[in-house]
Amino acid sequence: MIRFIHAADIHLDSPLKGLAKRHNLPTDKILAATRDALVNLVTLAIDQKVDFVLLAGDIYDGDPEDLKANFHFNQQMGRLNQKNIKVVMITGNHDAKSKISKPLSPPKNLTILSAHQPESYEIIKEGEVIAIIHGQGFLNQAETRNLAGTYPAPVAGKLNIGILHTSLDGREGHANYAPTTTNELINKGYSYWALGHIHTREVVHQKPYIIFPGNIQGRHIRETGAKGCYLVTFNDNSEAQLEFKPLDVFRWEAITVNLDGIEEESEFEGKLAETVESRNLPFNEIPHGIRIILKGNTSLHSWLICSQNRISENIQGIFDGISAGNLFLEQIKVETSNEGPALKNEALGDDALSILDKAIKNLKKNPKELETLLKETPLAKLNREIPGEWKAKDDTNAIQPMNAAWLDEIFDELVPLIQTIAKNEDKK
Repeated sequence: MIRFIHAADIHLDSPLKGLAKRHNLPTDKILAATRDALVNLVTLAIDQKVDFVLLAGDIYDGDPEDLKANFHFNQQMGRLNQKNIKVVMITGNHDAKSKISKPLSPPKNLTILSAHQPESYEIIKEGEVIAIIHGQGFLNQAETRNLAGTYPAPVAGKLNIGILHTSLDGREGHANYAPTTTNELINKGYSYWALGHIHTREVVHQKPYIIFPGNIQGRHIRETGAKGCYLVTFNDNSEAQLEFKPLDVFRWEAITVNLDGIEEESEFEGKLAETVESRNLPFNEIPHGIRIILKGNTSLHSWLICSQNRISENIQGIFDGISAGNLFLEQIKVETSNEGPALKNEALGDDALSILDKAIKNLKKNPKELETLLKETPLAKLNREIPGEWKAKDDTNAIQPMNAAWLDEIFDELVPLIQTIAKNEDKK
C-alpha cells in the first residue's frame, strides 16, 4: 500500500484585499488562515502516516517582503522531516523560481523539482522504490511552454505520478499557463496526475487519475466551500482510493435569499434566518464569512437599498443568534426589485406619470444626457454642498449624486415612489 497527500496553492500570507472595509470580520484569524491551514496539512500527513506529500505549486503567494512565510514553511516541513515523510514540490506562477529573491535552503526531506527541465524523483521505502514523481516547476511567472509534453515515459512496474501546475484545457478565467490537454495527460501513461493552479477542486478523470485539489484555504468570497487536499491510497499501481480532507480554518459561503412577496421587516428577518439555517453550515466546527445576496420582487426594495448599514447590523445579530459568534457577514448585495402594479394614478393623472416615466427611461438610455444632468444642473451644486462625511466613500449606497450608477438606482424607484405619495394624498 502506498499513501500520499496531494495539495496545491497554499499561497502563504496571501494579502486579503478588501477585508479591511468589512469591520465585523475576524481579520486577525483570516490573515493567519493560510499558515494555519498548512499546519493542518502537516498534522494530517503525520496522523495518517503517509509515505510522502506532493505540493503542486504556488506554495508562496509571491516574493515575500520578509522571510516569515519562508520560516513558517520550513518549520512545517521540519515537522514532517522528524517523521521521515518526504515532500516533493514544484513552483507555480506565483512562486516561480525567478520571482523568489531570498529562497531558504530546504530541509533534507524536501525536494523541489527543477524549473529548467523535467525531473524524476524516486520515493524509496525500506530500500525499495515505491513511486516515481515526474515534474517540472515554473522558471518564470508566465510559463507558456507545454511542460507536460516533455515529461519522461513511465517506468514499467512502478507507480508513476506526474506533478504539474497548469491551466489544463485552458480553464476559463485563468491565464493559459503550462498549457496541455486532458488527452495528453491520459496518453502519458502515468497512474496519477497531481495538478495545481485551479483553486476549485475537481476530479478531471479517473484511470488515470487527473486531480485538482483546489487551494487549502479560501482567501476571499470568490473561493467558497470547504478547502483542503486529497489523501490518496494506492493498493496497486492502478487502483486508488481518494478522500478529500478539509484543511481550512475559515470558510466562505454565498447565500441567496429569495424575498418574493415579502412585505414586512419581520418577514424579511425570518426568511433570512430560515434560509441560512437550511444550509446546515458546519459553523460549530469552523467560522464562516457569509455574503448575503437578496433577490426577488418585494415592496421592501427601497428600504433594502437605502438602509444597508442598519440591515447589515441586523443580519449580524441574526448570525450571532444562530451560531453564537461563528458566522460573520462579509457583505450584503441587494439585487431585489419592486415592479409593483401598472403605473396609473388619477391624482397625478395618467399623462403626467407617462411623461415622467418616459423622461426617466430616456435618461437611463442616454448616458450623455445623464452626464449633462449630473454636471450642469443643481445636482452638481448639491453634490458640492453635501458634507464629506455623508458621502461615505466605502459605501456605494451613500449620497453620491455625481455617481451615475447610484442615480440610476434612484430612477428605478422614482416613479413608484411618486405613485405611492399620490395614492396617500388621494386618501386624505
